[in-house]
Amino acid sequence: MLKKLFIIFLIFFSTSCVRNWYKPMGYVLFRQLPKGGSPGFNLGWNHGCESGLGSQFAGALYMSFYTWKRDVDIAMSNPDIAKIRARYKKELKDINWDNIDDVKKNFNDYNTIFWGAHAFCRHSALGILQTADMTPSIPGDERFIVGKHNIGNMWKINGKGDSRIGSTGMW
Repeated sequence: MLKKLFIIFLIFFSTSCVRNWYKPMGYVLFRQLPKGGSPGFNLGWNHGCESGLGSQFAGALYMSFYTWKRDVDIAMSNPDIAKIRARYKKELKDINWDNIDDVKKNFNDYNTIFWGAHAFCRHSALGILQTADMTPSIPGDERFIVGKHNIGNMWKINGKGDSRIGSTGMW
């Protein structure tokens, strides 16, 4: 019986429809993707969010799970469409590749939303860290100070905000 429950539990969590659900803040932030966007918009938002979480503003923990994702081929003024089409078969499958206006619109959507999503996710992670009174180090600072941060910081009542479950508005 326990084995069957474990298998059901594993299937339930491994088939989540939210990108990066198993990474820190992945389920909460990637659920914020605006609905009804073009395929290029959705790809740009996901790449921007992953890049924002992989920045130094989010801290070392997030940098361990996320990395820079901006596609330089899409950001170019003269993109190689065949190369991009081959790279993103699944993500950009709904683009009409025979219509150059549709392709340009999707690439423009990608470039338009990338930095907004980057800032949103970067500052969401930074805010969560600051709520626990854990500000990430900046260039020139010491990377790790023993005893400065610990698991108890999550429940500090003197941090920058209310860190109790449900108080952030994301639940």
